[in-house]
Amino acid sequence: MNKVEILVMEAGEELDRLVATEVMGEPVPEFTPENALDLQLAGSPVKSPKGNWLCLCRYGEGDIPTWRPLPYSTDISAAWLVVEKLAEGWERDHEPISIEVMYDCGAYEAKIETWNDGKIDWNEPILSGSYNKAPEAICKAALLTRLDEIKELEE
Repeated sequence: MNKVEILVMEAGEELDRLVATEVMGEPVPEFTPENALDLQLAGSPVKSPKGNWLCLCRYGEGDIPTWRPLPYSTDISAAWLVVEKLAEGWERDHEPISIEVMYDCGAYEAKIETWNDGKIDWNEPILSGSYNKAPEAICKAALLTRLDEIKELEE
């Protein structure tokens, strides 16, 4: 996957799957709980160990339990977990990071900058683009921070 492929992705489950695995660091769980439908109907769907996936049953799909990622690219509360994960990772590695989400003229922009010790200055922004929704901008910027790691996995 390259930068262009990430940027043209639509907000939705495919983008959310990438964020859950590549940014949040949790692959799709391999187990399927037997009581998933009952728990979902009771208002408490089964969560994956790290909380990035929900085991949901959809009526139109035969109520078969299926792991679905949190709606990172369409729900701001889920997208904010991505921002916190990025900040946590950079703080752990003792490297400064700047994460900005702005709204201007009807579009959202997410900009992530990292510190370049060699230049004693901020690097060029990882993503500075306009999107209809803030969660989509956050997710794409976060994926671009992991682009080298994604390429290594595909090879």
